[in-house]
Amino acid sequence: MKWITARRRHPLAGYVVVILALTLFGAGYAALAPNADEARAQALASDAPSPEDVDVAEGNQIFDQTCASCHGDDGSGTPTGPDLREVGSASINFQVSTGRMPSMDPDNQMPRRAMVMSNEDLANLVAYYDEEIRQGEAGHDVPYEVPGQMPRLDDYLGAVDRDDHEDEEAYQAALEEAEAEFESELEDYQAEYDAYIEGAEDTDMGMKLYLTNCAHCHSWSGGGGALTDGRWAPDIHDASPREIYEAMVSGPGAMPLFSDGVISPEEKQELISYVKTLQAEPNTGGVFALGRVGQVAEGFIGWTVGLSLIVACAIWITAKQRAHD
Repeated sequence: MKWITARRRHPLAGYVVVILALTLFGAGYAALAPNADEARAQALASDAPSPEDVDVAEGNQIFDQTCASCHGDDGSGTPTGPDLREVGSASINFQVSTGRMPSMDPDNQMPRRAMVMSNEDLANLVAYYDEEIRQGEAGHDVPYEVPGQMPRLDDYLGAVDRDDHEDEEAYQAALEEAEAEFESELEDYQAEYDAYIEGAEDTDMGMKLYLTNCAHCHSWSGGGGALTDGRWAPDIHDASPREIYEAMVSGPGAMPLFSDGVISPEEKQELISYVKTLQAEPNTGGVFALGRVGQVAEGFIGWTVGLSLIVACAIWITAKQRAHD
């Protein structure tokens, strides 16, 4: 005890304690935290609708009501809408899930909106497209193994019809049951989402892939940016992992196509993980935030404004000194 007491007063004792504490903390975290293999072993529960869960006839009605006027009864296209037969179900799912379709103005680029139909209706539409309109294996399938949009409470409550219940009490009980089902699905979705994002093993590769292939249009922060001919690269902060994946394999609008042969599914996971991690970072710009337009632009503006203030202060100080003299 005397040996310890004598040395705890040593000038370097504090540094030694800090180093030991950090070493123990790091070793403990490494022992308890799941590694990449364990994270990848948490298999994602695929939410691909089974044949029993979809209604192709209902999908046919949805297509006739919302798509056929522009794309034709057989999806072969019209003067106001493109041919859908070879775009693939991933493209259909992307355009509808992001609210860009159906569109009342097909000649102009559509912004992201709330989806106009339920997830069940979308699944029926995709099933009808795959069975009746799609030609062979053209295009890319919906990547159901990638997490989609977070479940919406409105979909669950909207499926409860007041006319199907005898009285108000039964109706309220059904609403509570639907809300409980939503909470359970939301918990499952969050687990799948976390497993997919944490399953990425090489964050640096994801960053390099994004900066090389995406940042020049969507900006380094994913905030989007202007393109030529009045078009724009949209903000991708609200995009789900599946929507980002679908955009890469379908190339909507002016976006180039990044097939699985160009960027593999594993590399897409790294890229998507980087994007979602980037979105979660707080904007430290405070009241002087510039919308994350880019490190170079923001740094140049900061340098210009800062240097201008320094010059102005120097002029003001020297002017006061001359006046005093």
